[in-house]
Amino acid sequence: MSGPQKFAVTVGLKGGPALHDLAVRWARELDLPYLKRRGRSLESLRREAGVTAVLVATARGPQVDSDEGTLRYHPCMAVLRTQEIVRGHGDHFASACALGPGSRVLDCTLGLAADAAVASFVAGPTGRVVGLEASPLIWKVVSEGLKHYQDAPPGLLAALRRIETVHAEAGAYLRSLPADSFSVVYMDPMFQTPVDVSSNMQPLRPAACHSEPDRALIAEALRVAPRVVVKERWRGFLERLGADEIQGGRYSRVKYGIIRRPS
Repeated sequence: MSGPQKFAVTVGLKGGPALHDLAVRWARELDLPYLKRRGRSLESLRREAGVTAVLVATARGPQVDSDEGTLRYHPCMAVLRTQEIVRGHGDHFASACALGPGSRVLDCTLGLAADAAVASFVAGPTGRVVGLEASPLIWKVVSEGLKHYQDAPPGLLAALRRIETVHAEAGAYLRSLPADSFSVVYMDPMFQTPVDVSSNMQPLRPAACHSEPDRALIAEALRVAPRVVVKERWRGFLERLGADEIQGGRYSRVKYGIIRRPS
């Protein structure tokens, strides 16, 4: 593990042999160290091991523990957003990405998959949504959650199950794809300063990858899809990436920069 972030895997204190074996398997799969609990709290375990965040196998599914709190999978605002779509109201993300039935979407920054869930809901069973997540901890929590989460309307649950997740860095994955593999490539780089410090997204930050897109990445994305959409707060950042149109709600802090392939 290189860089300032160091991760590990362990098991919940109430985990039996099956959960222990699962945690060991995750550690091997993700090439991360497995830490034995020995009755220690997660905070003590992290401090003693010198890790930023730890992936924990529990009876409720995987969770990530860090100084910022505990992260478990939840569809977050995707529930309300898809309900609004059903009522005939718009969604700024879906509009910026020009989503419709059959859309093929590559989400380069999966996170908790709220946008990917909306994309999958709108694209429907004839579409395709692939989500990339560079963080091994977030990828494991979200990929398991998308497969097993139950507390959502049937239409949204079906959308969650259709999302394909890939543990990969966006640049490398884009370079591996044939031209025109997708209808749209979407990027939501994590803001360096949180929009809301009390947000339930805070526990995600220590385990997340904080790289920003640049013009080279945008050029690769435009080879893969004719439309690239980047979410950011600052118009200047989007303009520097080549956005020829910027959308967003009148009162929203975030904006969507649309970059189209030159004709």
